[in-house]
Amino acid sequence: MTGIWVTTALIAIIGFIPYGTWIVYTAVKKRWKKLGIQVAAPLIIYLMLISISPPVNKLGYKQYLKGLYGTNVNFEPPIFEYNSERAFNGDGYSISVYELPRSIRARFESADEKLFTEHPKRPSYRNHWKVEHWREGPFEEEFKHYLNFALSAYGESDGSELLKQFDAIRQAVMRKGTYYAFFYYAHGEHPGDIDLFIIDITNNRLYSINHNT
Repeated sequence: MTGIWVTTALIAIIGFIPYGTWIVYTAVKKRWKKLGIQVAAPLIIYLMLISISPPVNKLGYKQYLKGLYGTNVNFEPPIFEYNSERAFNGDGYSISVYELPRSIRARFESADEKLFTEHPKRPSYRNHWKVEHWREGPFEEEFKHYLNFALSAYGESDGSELLKQFDAIRQAVMRKGTYYAFFYYAHGEHPGDIDLFIIDITNNRLYSINHNT
């Protein structure tokens, strides 16, 4: 849907001057019926885009989730959520904690080769990032710096709910029965951006983390 809006915006920018000139010419010639159509047409197109955006976005989000977890899923409201302020370029931190949906639990309790080699599917807006497909814990040593980057404290004091979630995640990823996957982009040898997903079968939790710097 974003592509449609971008294309429409480009057409509007490029075509504004000639289209505006055409409208002025029509008005000068006093062709009122034609002028009405010229004025109404862009408005109608805009209203059509507005009306189809919600269902298209909803369908796109469902497909995105299916690509992540290998199954259809509907999330209930998060048990815990934290979002830092975002910089103008999107840098910041977000974490959402959910009760594990039944469909995802069933999918991971019967995990197969397809889940471990094809999911999560990287969305198009992450096409310059790398992907690590689903793996079962314990968290591999070679990826520990990505885990540490994803679990940044953001100045939180000891005992805060955010740090409690970090502790729960660190315990979860060190045992079997927990699955993890992530998209990432490295700035040189150091992590710079990550989307980390964790399925904790034992404690019935799902964690979704985004950290951009």
